[in-house]
Amino acid sequence: MPMSRFRYTLNEAVGDPSAWTFTWAIADDVTLASSCGFCGQEHQRLTYEVARGDVTLWICQRCVGRYPVSGVIDGDRFDLPSVRAYIHGLTARQKQRTCQDAIRKVQTALPDLPLGEIVVYFERNLQLSPQHAAALFAGMAQLDDPIDPRIFEVQTRSIAHQDEFGSLDERARALVWPALTPQQRRRLASLGFAPGGARTRRARTSDRRELPAPRMPALSEPAMLDPLPEPTEKSTA
Repeated sequence: MPMSRFRYTLNEAVGDPSAWTFTWAIADDVTLASSCGFCGQEHQRLTYEVARGDVTLWICQRCVGRYPVSGVIDGDRFDLPSVRAYIHGLTARQKQRTCQDAIRKVQTALPDLPLGEIVVYFERNLQLSPQHAAALFAGMAQLDDPIDPRIFEVQTRSIAHQDEFGSLDERARALVWPALTPQQRRRLASLGFAPGGARTRRARTSDRRELPAPRMPALSEPAMLDPLPEPTEKSTA
């Protein structure tokens, strides 16, 4: 019997989402053990604090994009597109910091592991190539407290990167596979590159093509300090 998809239903206690305001705090739970205070979905990595009076909740990325939560800085209230753009910038920087911390942990624990090229590549691209991902994830697996590889994004959009993944040995592909999105897995599986035992939906076509860029990539843009969005009105809250 197929598994039912999660229904994103707003908790009745939340009321009007526009009555809530972002505090601009972000929690990055690399254990994926957090849950959303709006829809109740569990196993969340990133959650965002929102407040209504003295009450605060932490909400998931989907609810951030789904509901018109307000944003106020220094008393200025911003329009919804500006709020979401600002949240996106904060998210990118938080994800970048988390990945940098993970790399530093591997460097400290395994000083003989050659990570210099990986560090430079990540700082330039904010993603990992398949070969770099395999090397780093092998080191992460040796830590006393292993780090979930899903905190990183792996490049497979280009045909060159798809072929690079296919050139990895079975063990390396198995290390990288958990960090890939369902779309990436389907594409690579259709090319015969899935590691043994990997489960994925059959792709509709096996033609060689580059994957489309994500609409809002969290780590594929420079995580520079964004200027504050333009205010739309003065908050009276």
